[in-house]
Amino acid sequence: MPQDVTLVTGASTGIGAALVRRIARERRNVVLVARTVDRLESLATEMRDAHHVDAQVIPADLTKPGAVRQLVDEVDRRGLAVDWLVNNAGFGTGGRFDQLPVERELEEITLNVTALVELTGRLLPGMVARRRGAVVNVSSLASFLPGPYSATYSATKAFVTSFSEAIATETPASPSSASAPGSPAPSSRRARRSTSRACPRWRGCRPRRSRTRPYGPSVGRRCS
Repeated sequence: MPQDVTLVTGASTGIGAALVRRIARERRNVVLVARTVDRLESLATEMRDAHHVDAQVIPADLTKPGAVRQLVDEVDRRGLAVDWLVNNAGFGTGGRFDQLPVERELEEITLNVTALVELTGRLLPGMVARRRGAVVNVSSLASFLPGPYSATYSATKAFVTSFSEAIATETPASPSSASAPGSPAPSSRRARRSTSRACPRWRGCRPRRSRTRPYGPSVGRRCS
């Protein structure tokens, strides 16, 4: 039987690392995904030692073509079943849009939106079939209004929030999706605060089943 895991993207630092620590405290096995292998390995070792969970590392750059499919294939190859998916990977650019390199803006859309949608699309059907699991899409307070000088970032997070709430409505009796708006660029100090304060109040961190939205209460709350 496949081993249930929580897969966290952007897990090497900031909000992602804070969420990994909080989730591992619930004795949930975790899969850490990011580009920086040494940080992932260090965090995985910390989780194994501190919480006695299985913490696996899969390095991936989700902006690259085919990267999401390769990630899902590797998860399957390892005999894992993603029970919780935390789409946290993302970044933001700043400045006047007409003065920014459009290639970087497109890369931002790829990571913040396209990779998130593809991972959700590839993993949510299995959760629905098993009738357990959850998808958490980390959005931002910036999703609630236009963001001059961070136009692309705000727009991508608006997509994440809208997409997440729609998925939550579509799957009321099965795994649901929601957003947990937070800061786009947390410092390590703020990330530590998210572990000790915000996430314990984030009800979705607790393993439970729900007939409605397991993460609904987190919509609109700051989790960083």
